[in-house]
Amino acid sequence: MMQHIEEHDLIVPEQFGFRRGHSTTHQQVRVENDTHRNTALSNNTVMVLLDGEKAFDNVWHDGLVYKLVQTGFSTYLTRMVRNYLANRSFRVHFTGTESELQAIPAGVLQSSLLGSILYNLYTSNFPPLPVGAY
Repeated sequence: MMQHIEEHDLIVPEQFGFRRGHSTTHQQVRVENDTHRNTALSNNTVMVLLDGEKAFDNVWHDGLVYKLVQTGFSTYLTRMVRNYLANRSFRVHFTGTESELQAIPAGVLQSSLLGSILYNLYTSNFPPLPVGAY
């Protein structure tokens, strides 16, 4: 999956999270360097940070599968991902009591490698940032 993503530039270079050879520390260093350079040139630096509430929990399954098809992933892989996402459910066990089974209609597992890759791909077509913006 990652080979296809990288070969087709499906994730913008500014995306540092959940990518091999990238880390949030790299992004932090970029921002610090640009801030210092702007200060030295008497330019302003403005930072806007967005935090999607329950971002991994709100990935629309049909939209993600559509994106896999549109970005050229094989039918086999697309079906595997669709099956991975389909018919998920959970229940809670607490102090000897068990809840009813609840369906999971959206989302990807945040703590999984596949979930991180799918989330990056799902959000990869956000509007592009202006040059020098992060």
